[in-house]
Amino acid sequence: MSHPTTLHSSLLRPPILHLLRAAGFHSTKPSVLDTLANLAERHLLLLASTTARYADLNHNDPVPTVTDIRMALAECGSLIPVESATEEVWREEMRVPLPEMERKAAGGVVGGGGKARVRAEKRKRDEEDVRDVVGFTGWFEGKEHAEARRVAGMGGEWEGALAGVVGVGGGVVRAEDFLVGLRRKMGKGGEEGRLVGTVLGGRRRGRGRAGGEDWGVEAEGG
Repeated sequence: MSHPTTLHSSLLRPPILHLLRAAGFHSTKPSVLDTLANLAERHLLLLASTTARYADLNHNDPVPTVTDIRMALAECGSLIPVESATEEVWREEMRVPLPEMERKAAGGVVGGGGKARVRAEKRKRDEEDVRDVVGFTGWFEGKEHAEARRVAGMGGEWEGALAGVVGVGGGVVRAEDFLVGLRRKMGKGGEEGRLVGTVLGGRRRGRGRAGGEDWGVEAEGG
């Protein structure tokens, strides 16, 4: 059986191929594919380790929060800040705090602008705070992601890997992801045993051992 690291690296290849096909590249060299898969693997590991580090620093809890993930995405370059840290600090120092604006609006002070202005200012500041997140999530709602899902056989809708699509003659067919298709293809011809003992199939019958540790214990005991 393949080593987990080798297995995970191999599972990155189909998504990379789907993204290349969606971008218009219909052929590539094995070395290029291996390089892209390695870069994706390194980026995912960096993102995971950075998220864990922020979770430990912020609240000493191994379970990350949305804030931890957002800080890790920004540090790894997945989120591009609209402003630098210095610009953000100066902007907060120069503008009037919202509680002060609400107090002036409630007291009818000249220059308060009324409650409508306070609501508009609050909405504007909320949009500025999440502008980078909106740009990041916008890719998943755009044409590029829809094309990648179509190439991968997952359809253009958001219902998941088994979304119903209209086929030839107006009939509804079920789209499937590449793992389901691979398992179905390799299981044809009554050769289901080819998948036994792999990640795509079940365990071998009569084996009764959970893994290598049980084999080691039995060998030592024998």
